[in-house]
Amino acid sequence: MPPARPLVVPWAECRIDKERLDVFNGLLLAAHWDAAFDRGLVSFGDDGRALVKPGLSPQAKALLAPDRVPAIPLDEAHRRQLSWHRRTFGFSS
Repeated sequence: MPPARPLVVPWAECRIDKERLDVFNGLLLAAHWDAAFDRGLVSFGDDGRALVKPGLSPQAKALLAPDRVPAIPLDEAHRRQLSWHRRTFGFSS
């Protein structure tokens, strides 16, 4: 399955069109990571490491294998957008 590019801040939540079209308002993720990210089950810290909700099922953790995922390279603009995602979905990092 080809990778997806989920929006960090969904279009409906963007304040202006420029934010909707911002290349840093997206991440290139595999489909299963995309689905978990969109549902707020996973996110990424400022260091690019995967963050997982504590209540995620063992089956989902086994599928995502967050401990085997390398940190993703992030630009400062990615970090700003990911900050919104973490706040919205209740991540502490």
